[in-house]
Amino acid sequence: MGSRHGVPTGPIRAVTFDLWNTLLTSVPGGLEVRRRYWEEVIEERRLDIPPTLLEGVLSILPDRFETEWRTGRHYGPERALEECFVAFGDRVDAEDCRALADAFDLASYHLQVVPVPDAANVLSAVAGRGLLVGIVSDTNLAIGRHLRTYLDRYGILEHVHFAAFSDEVGVYKPSPLIFQAALYGLGVDDPASVIHVGDLKRTDVAGARNFGMGTVRFNGAIDDDEPGEDADHVIDDLIELLDLLSHLTPIRKVTGKSRG
Repeated sequence: MGSRHGVPTGPIRAVTFDLWNTLLTSVPGGLEVRRRYWEEVIEERRLDIPPTLLEGVLSILPDRFETEWRTGRHYGPERALEECFVAFGDRVDAEDCRALADAFDLASYHLQVVPVPDAANVLSAVAGRGLLVGIVSDTNLAIGRHLRTYLDRYGILEHVHFAAFSDEVGVYKPSPLIFQAALYGLGVDDPASVIHVGDLKRTDVAGARNFGMGTVRFNGAIDDDEPGEDADHVIDDLIELLDLLSHLTPIRKVTGKSRG
């Protein structure tokens, strides 16, 4: 475990976590899941959408998200579907689009998602120390209401007091507005009393630091090699966070009702 800038100067009241590659990881194949769901609709409704067109339309979505995400323009299912339906043109009507949209949404509940080792145990231990636990997460084609089901499935959500998802807040990290929303939901006024744990320098480290929070970068799922200033502390295993918290500063016990 490495460290850089230092430690909070006062009691820690809360710890917020990124979601992707911090608490959960996604197994490749999300587009394949969506393709299967759309193939069922295409067959049932006898739509004139050949496999090459379907594959081509779906394959552009990851790059579209990456481009918009990096420029801070929110890109979720609504915009993705609009672009897909434009590409399908007069091959689909309004009812077809509604059926495809429903299938697209349903597919987001059936992705291959697995927890980061010890994620539930670490959040349970953090909450057990009397700290508030939050999530600050960018979303893509799977949005907050989908992601809560995965967090619940793996015993993580029960330890979360509040979650700020970008589709619900309307902005991506590193915007201060999403961190502000998380702290407001947690009932915490002072960003300096909060530590944020995430995997990316551009969004998690820079965003939290610019808002005045302490920062921890977790590199156990991916090790971000993009340029940028690193976190106050870097950990290889999520469970190292517990030892780090023990050595930082006296912790003031607080209570909070889970509102994830």
